[in-house]
Amino acid sequence: MNNNPSVVVRPFRACACGALLLASQVSADPAVGGSCEAEVGVIAGDYIACLLEAHADNLHGEAQDPARMAVGLEDCDREHLQRYVETVLQDPASCPGAEESFDGLFKHLRQLHQGALGAVDQVALLVSGRSITPVAGKVILFNNCALPLKLMSDTNAAIDGNVLQAGEQETFPIGELHAGSPNTILVAPVTTRDQCGDLACEDWTAVQPNRVQREPGMWEDPNLTYAAYCQPTNAAAAQCSSDPAETPCCGPNMNYDKTFGTHLELTPDFQGQDFVNLSTNAMPPLLCGPGVDPNNCVTASANIFFNVPIHVDMAGGDCACDSLGNRSQLICTTVSCEDAYQYPLDPKQCACSSGGQRGYTVTYCPEGSPLPRIPSAS
Repeated sequence: MNNNPSVVVRPFRACACGALLLASQVSADPAVGGSCEAEVGVIAGDYIACLLEAHADNLHGEAQDPARMAVGLEDCDREHLQRYVETVLQDPASCPGAEESFDGLFKHLRQLHQGALGAVDQVALLVSGRSITPVAGKVILFNNCALPLKLMSDTNAAIDGNVLQAGEQETFPIGELHAGSPNTILVAPVTTRDQCGDLACEDWTAVQPNRVQREPGMWEDPNLTYAAYCQPTNAAAAQCSSDPAETPCCGPNMNYDKTFGTHLELTPDFQGQDFVNLSTNAMPPLLCGPGVDPNNCVTASANIFFNVPIHVDMAGGDCACDSLGNRSQLICTTVSCEDAYQYPLDPKQCACSSGGQRGYTVTYCPEGSPLPRIPSAS
């Protein structure tokens, strides 16, 4: 049991290691030694090992180089294809998929290829928080946190309510997002009843009362743990009870009402461009009222949108990110991070070319930025 929420106990990924194990078992079995199945198993295992080695080699530098990674993957693909074809040509009738003729053989090859890439991609995300395979046309949401995360969206029902378990990912084709309009993704950790009791969200009094304007200090030490796990809207209204089974501020009855959480917005394919931004609104300039620009103000009860550290990789070429310059990534690991909107008209929006190799990998709790540890009352 993992009693320290800041440490991830990774689930065993049978998909990757299972292929390697299968290869070794098949090749070691004298009953099938030398058969096409045995050779294909060995080739598949070597292919997975090659992909993992290419990923590890690329991590030796300070940052991943997509071109270098592509060369490594191509070398693995080339060797895998060559060895597979040579093996099949020796005894095609005994090879997997032979019952469907040569079309079946190459269908099986494609399945092996996709299965290996999927397995290695999962390992790569767990190790480095970044995908090894091309993300063109996809948005990958990866949970590198110690706890499950619940996704919230008031603009996309396909995203809203989904739960990412620790160490898992979910992929959305960009074409299935709302084109030309914002797709907003908020996120919040999912806590148990016991964890909620230990958090004592009712003690997050810094955000009270609702008529007091939110400030970054309400989300920083000594309030950092509250801000990471507790529901700020209910906390500000003094609605957090001490009963972890009933409180709307955490635990099994938490109110995921889309008014809080780390905020990512993606607008795909608007006049040939994708628009991406992070927003915390940690330093709003003015409260809304008479004589104040309604587009650049907030109400006193407006939340600061930060609880989970986030890293966004924008593959497919640099994006023009207003005051941030040309960027291929956005990082926000603190409430006052420079890469996020700090107020409504903060010039931090990224304009990225649509289509082509464009894709996005979103990592929650990137390496070195875990959620704060939940205190234990026991």
